[in-house]
Amino acid sequence: MGNMDPTNNFWKEVRGKLCPWKFLKPFFAARGYTLYQSNPLSILDFYPAPTSGTAKPSCEPQFPYARRVYREDRDIVFFFGSTRVWAARDTQGRDVIIRLISGRVPSDELKVFQRLGTPEIRADPRNHSIHALDYINFDVLVFVVMHRWNEAINHDFHNVREIMHFTEAVLEGVDFWHEHRIAHCDLLEPNTDLNVLATMRADCLEGLLLEDVTVTKFLHFGLRGHPTPPGPYNPFHFDILCLGVMLQRWVRHIEDVVPNIGPFFESMVTDDIIKRFTARQALNNFRDIYSRLSLSQLDSLVTGRQWLDGHIKTKLDLPTRLWTSAPGST
Repeated sequence: MGNMDPTNNFWKEVRGKLCPWKFLKPFFAARGYTLYQSNPLSILDFYPAPTSGTAKPSCEPQFPYARRVYREDRDIVFFFGSTRVWAARDTQGRDVIIRLISGRVPSDELKVFQRLGTPEIRADPRNHSIHALDYINFDVLVFVVMHRWNEAINHDFHNVREIMHFTEAVLEGVDFWHEHRIAHCDLLEPNTDLNVLATMRADCLEGLLLEDVTVTKFLHFGLRGHPTPPGPYNPFHFDILCLGVMLQRWVRHIEDVVPNIGPFFESMVTDDIIKRFTARQALNNFRDIYSRLSLSQLDSLVTGRQWLDGHIKTKLDLPTRLWTSAPGST
């Protein structure tokens, strides 16, 4: 990240936003959660604190905690990107996320967590939500503790079977929410997780130096160009559009093996609300496509990584690399 000027207003503001978590560190420690600590030279990168009480366990944590696929704790960097979220490790060495979700007046987010955590709903196999492990109250604030998982999209898919299984699980989970009248309204890559904790992976263009960049384009999240409703809109319709845009980017590159996947996504991202799939229609249509695939199709190796505006980026175009900060570096 390079050396950060302590007089820079941006970094001053960042340091200010870290203060509440530093203040709460003893509070959470008393409740069995040791907050990740920062690299002194990297204000935004955090790692498990190297204390004997929170050492990496010798046995593999059990579900719902993440499987461990890394060598050293510094390989599972937590990037400080939200003032409401922090990573921690419990007394058994399991990694969790602590998130501020409500104040004095119960928030909708807290109500959703509580609803999804009821015994009946939590036991439903279609409920793929990351659930609450614990609730912690500090004055009028409510924090939820969840298991820490990696972003699902950061990991390679080996064959078509794996990518179809992943897609079905995501569609089933969203259909389950909608059945219970819960709209997510933020279905993007960072909110789609996999029960593994591994060294971070990053798409990169080999041999490219930042100093050599002369032209840049706007960040493309896939929603640019879609019409904006002039007034109130249906959040369930919006969920399907966001989900379709996200999955299309990471799944449609298998269209050469699964031809029907193209029209399927077009029915999720169409601007025509009447023609756009509901969550249940999307799930049923996808399962119909899935059930018709032959063994040879399912076993086909995945060579693509992204589909964007009709163009496919392959794994050779965007190779993944293991990323970790060197000790003491930024």
